Order: sequence, then structure tokens, then C-alpha cells
Amino acid sequence: MRHAPTSRFIRVNGLALHYLEWGKVRNPVLILLHGGSAHAHWWDHVAPALARTHRVLALDLRGHGESAWVHPPAYEITDYVADLEGVITTLELDTPALIGHSLGGFVALCYATTVTVNRGVFVIVDIGPRLRPSRTMRLLRSLPPPVYSTEADVYTRFRLLPAETRATPKLLRYIARHSVRPDHTGRFHLKSDRAAMVRQPYDLEPQLARIACPILFIRGQYSKTLSAERLAHLAHACPQATGIEIPQAGHHVFLDQPATFLDTVTTFLHETSKASV
Repeated sequence: MRHAPTSRFIRVNGLALHYLEWGKVRNPVLILLHGGSAHAHWWDHVAPALARTHRVLALDLRGHGESAWVHPPAYEITDYVADLEGVITTLELDTPALIGHSLGGFVALCYATTVTVNRGVFVIVDIGPRLRPSRTMRLLRSLPPPVYSTEADVYTRFRLLPAETRATPKLLRYIARHSVRPDHTGRFHLKSDRAAMVRQPYDLEPQLARIACPILFIRGQYSKTLSAERLAHLAHACPQATGIEIPQAGHHVFLDQPATFLDTVTTFLHETSKASV
């Protein structure tokens, strides 16, 4: 990918958390939060465009990417929100905008409910206000993590969760390569902790009306995670919310249709920045 980011680490809540950074320090801050079993490099193909107007920080959530794993496991939503708050405080980030996909979107939405005044801007990508137990995730967590014999094996066997996507083969190979690390034998292992696949149910529905910040909910047209009806509900539930469906995209919206995603997000960020002046 072009415009390689700067790789940095920060210590928060006793953990070494990793993030990637693009853009000028003097620009408004934009934090990117990936989904479950993903990592900060999922944003590499869109972050340089966002960095034209923002200082972009893509965080590896605890248990993902280059960030530390937690033993015993501590991967509840409140843990992720505490890490996000710690990063914002430690780096002294003044009123950052947040974009979160899937699990990262839920973390961002939960954080938005804690902001008591109209501070910040949020983009929540293909996730609703409720997390429910998933038998599929529990099964995957119980299975031995995959081991890939070669880099070619990674490219052949690696799949997204959910697997459906319209992303290009080149982008999928890039994400796959950044999803694993080699051991001393040359075999490859996933960077994400399987214990992070499962967490307690969480319901933000009663708190949506408290979100005073501008917020954009995005759904992929073919998403099985967030229905069109739920998107419409979310757009009405929050005082300053907008809902947009991106055509020809599934759950992995910004992988499936990166150009449309960027147009949608940059327009929203520009309009909200003008409104706040």
C-alpha cells in the first residue's frame, strides 16, 4: 500500500497498545477502530485519503494485531472503551472524530454514550446497538487456532469473518499477510487472540437518545449484520444521527466499496466540521 503509516506503541491500562498514524499532527484527529479478529492495517487503503484533512490514528484493539493479549482474558466492551479513553487521554487528543467498523463500531457507539456534551463526531459502520451471544463465535473460540505452513498457504486459506466480501484479491492478500506472524519454524499464526471472539451481551438501545454528537450510521446493502430497518431505527433514535446504505457492499463495507465509503465519510466529516465552526 502507498503512503505507509508510522507504527507506534502506547501503554494504557497496563497494556502495550499499537496504533498506526498518518497525516499532520496539527490536523483534527480521527481515530479508526477495526472489527473483531481484524487489525489496524484493514484501514491502510483508505487512511491516506482521510489523512489529507485529518491526523489519522488506527488502533489495534487489545488482543488484536500488534497490541498485547490479556491473560486471563479481559475482552469485554467496557475493557475496549477504557482503552480508547486511555489512548485519548494519554495522547491528549482534543475531541477526536471516530470511525468504527463492527466490533470497533460498537466500542465507538458505547463511547459516544459517555460523552455528555456535543463533543466529537462518530461514524458507526455496519453494527447495531445490541451485541448478542454467537454460537459460531463460541465454536470458533473453542477450536485450535489455524496454523499456516507457508505464506502461500495463508493466501489460500485465510478468510474474513463473515467470509462474504467484494474486496479485490489484492486487498484481501494484503489484509491476510498483516493478519499473521511467523514463528521460529517459518509457520504462520494469526495475530488475534481467539479468546477475544466471545464477550458478554451488551445493549446500548436505552442510551441512544443520550448521544448528542453528530453520528453517521453506515450499512452495506447486502449486510446480514445490520438490517435496513435497524438502520432506519438508529437514524431516528439518536438526536443528530443520519443513516446511509452503501450499494454493492456487505458487512465489510469499506473493503467492498472503498471509493463510495470514502466519499460518504469525507462528506460527513466536512459537513459536521463546517457546522461546528
